[in-house]
Amino acid sequence: MNPWLVLSALVAIALVYVAIPVAVAAFRQWRRPWRLTCPRAGTVAQIQVDAAGAALAEVFGRSPEIDRCSLWPALLGCRQVCLSLPGGARVQMRRGEAPPRERVNGVRSIVVPLDGTPDSEEVLPAVAEIARRTGATVRLLRVVAPVKEVRDDDDRVVVWVHQESTRVEDEALGYLKRLAAGLEGVAVENAVRIGDVATGIVEESEAAGADLIALAVHRRRGLARVLGGGMAGRLRQATTIPLLIVPSRERAAAQARNGR
Repeated sequence: MNPWLVLSALVAIALVYVAIPVAVAAFRQWRRPWRLTCPRAGTVAQIQVDAAGAALAEVFGRSPEIDRCSLWPALLGCRQVCLSLPGGARVQMRRGEAPPRERVNGVRSIVVPLDGTPDSEEVLPAVAEIARRTGATVRLLRVVAPVKEVRDDDDRVVVWVHQESTRVEDEALGYLKRLAAGLEGVAVENAVRIGDVATGIVEESEAAGADLIALAVHRRRGLARVLGGGMAGRLRQATTIPLLIVPSRERAAAQARNGR
């Protein structure tokens, strides 16, 4: 009997009956966030593990690693002992469930997502008032969509992706700087990210150690696509950082007309 055929058969059996079931089980276990009490900080945290990476790690006998934690950056670099907590100490978030949020006793950093429209900027007066009262730093954030190269009519590349990305980032940063100039008496930082809006908001807020995410909700334009129903739920599920939602004048007027 050909030994290579025997070896191939054994490998196929191992894949079908061992590796694939292990990978599928790991993927299902880690596909949604988990909440737990951080052994180091003693406070509620929400962790997210890359499900695909965890599946591969389990197949090769390695431990999964946390992809994002709501207590970062303060505890970034921890030993991730929370992954070895007993089953009852970790609770998997159900679909649509909002994570528990600690009461904010002191606000030191506020992230303000903006989309370039006047409606999204209506949150700024409220944020400025909070910042002046608490001494918090305001971090203005613009998340822009990924860019592609620019081609001419003959399908030749005239602007490469990295050049277009630089142009878009510079444009977004200039927009944030103009808004920052109007926030007198407030410490302001500016940040630009490229990618999915909700993911960018959460990652920037957690990386900055924000105590609050403040944003305006309006009906039709810009962040309306982001902050309406489903996306608002995504933000609430994705981080334990409290949200301050300020309705735009357009939305407030509509609610008043509807008797809300």
